Amino acid sequence: MNQLRTIFDSLTYEHDYHKLIEEFDNAATFDQQNGVFMKLNDLRFSFETALNYARLQHFRNMQDEYYSSEYQKFSQFETTYSKLTGVFYRSLLKAKFRDELENLYGKQLFSLAKIKQNSYSEDIEEELQKENRLIADYQSLLGKSVIQYDNQTFSLSSITPYLSSSDRNTRRKAHLAKTAFFMEHENELDDILDELVITRNQIAEKLGMTSFIQLGYNRMNRTGHTPEDLKQYRKQVARHGIPFVAKLRDKQAKRIGVSKLKYFDENCLFPEGAPAPKGSHKDILSTFKMMFDELGPETKDFFHELTSKNNMDLAFREGKWGGNFATFVGEDKSPFLFTNFHGISNDIRVFTHEAGHAFQFFMSRHWNIPEYLLPYDSAEVFSFAMERIAWPWMNQFFGEETEKYQLAHLTTAFTYMPLASAVDEFEHFLYEQPQVSTSDRKKMWRDLEQKYMPERDYDGNEFLKSGTGFYEIAHLFTTPFYFMDYDLAHYCSVQIWALHQKNPSKAWKTYLNMCRIGGSQPFHELIKNAGLLSPFEENSVKVLLSDVEEWIETAGD
Repeated sequence: MNQLRTIFDSLTYEHDYHKLIEEFDNAATFDQQNGVFMKLNDLRFSFETALNYARLQHFRNMQDEYYSSEYQKFSQFETTYSKLTGVFYRSLLKAKFRDELENLYGKQLFSLAKIKQNSYSEDIEEELQKENRLIADYQSLLGKSVIQYDNQTFSLSSITPYLSSSDRNTRRKAHLAKTAFFMEHENELDDILDELVITRNQIAEKLGMTSFIQLGYNRMNRTGHTPEDLKQYRKQVARHGIPFVAKLRDKQAKRIGVSKLKYFDENCLFPEGAPAPKGSHKDILSTFKMMFDELGPETKDFFHELTSKNNMDLAFREGKWGGNFATFVGEDKSPFLFTNFHGISNDIRVFTHEAGHAFQFFMSRHWNIPEYLLPYDSAEVFSFAMERIAWPWMNQFFGEETEKYQLAHLTTAFTYMPLASAVDEFEHFLYEQPQVSTSDRKKMWRDLEQKYMPERDYDGNEFLKSGTGFYEIAHLFTTPFYFMDYDLAHYCSVQIWALHQKNPSKAWKTYLNMCRIGGSQPFHELIKNAGLLSPFEENSVKVLLSDVEEWIETAGD
């Protein structure tokens, strides 16, 4: 990737933005208004790609002071950018040629404009800056983590392989070492979350909303599903998902040879450990190239762009942020993959996951509309579906252990399901009752763990039993209400997987079309038009679980 320094003049940007808005409002013909509309989106992307670049470079080396300050500068401008976006939305809704614009670009942008036009006010600028600063504090705290284990120093990312070691005592001690890090920073984490909850509700109240929940849904671009829909889904999880997961956990305990699973056993699915990918880093990339070449011409072009522009940073190293994500940078909105390989099976899953995001960016950028390139309400559908479409190539990575990888991959989607419901219900509690004490929050989290994950045994770890297990769930701090989207996406992607088992060509065409559509349709329309069941339909979870159970029984243990 070209290491150009970011250059950004906020005053010039604002001037150019308002000038284009004036031209848009005063356009005399549709062609004129559409032309200015496209220029506005170019200008919007110029900031978003610059922000993405500054964030990316900061995360690639969190010790680099230049990019730390650059990222901070762009983060501070986000409040002004939100204000400008609100101006854009209001102009869009009263556009002289709105009908023609809707016919050309679809109704979703206008639906989003309607719910998001009032998401910014000058009155909340101070609170928005505070929210961004608190998020950065959380990311920095975890990104610079120091964990002492076995006379060595690790980060939250680098200790990962030990947490699921085939040796039970090793993983138990690794989990205790990780717990010690969170114990050391308990007060800081409590304070960050408390201030985030208070600040976010202050923002919502200043915008005329009763709580942050409505604003949180608006931020996630949810123009279709509501809190009631999510509540109904959680009821299905409680009715059908929890008993199904209990059976999976029983099988797991027998498989790894323990009488009862402890919390440190949950990520150990096989007695000899998880299957490891074969070959070197270079071999793995060569196999991915083969996979994308064979999938179709679109994925072939996509992977060529990634490699020719060196738009991948995959290996773990000291100073690098420990997470995984896909983003887009540059004038051509070129996708970029950021991961942390550790030589474990999850490397392969993470790569296919982030490649799914990046491929959707690649296929949706033809819209040249930021909301359509990054569709918050359905983004995870594309990533999880790519994970499952990649199954036929897993034998190239895992050889004779392929079925083990596939069994783990499929079952972990459903062991995740109760956790997602617990997080979602916890988030609603946080913002419905922002005034509750830190201890009450921890009690609620522990109650939800026992409700949705009754089999979880903390083996005398009093710190986790006290309700602190949510500290490492970054989305609670950084992007509230996003976490459940992972589970809804699992639900949809497993349907694509089931279709792929029977008709690979049809499944691929379905996925490809969804990627082209991107964010131009809301979640409920996207999955309906793809022929997928909605997770909000009564008994839909039960129907899906029957297909999965059949495969698991066939695969055996």
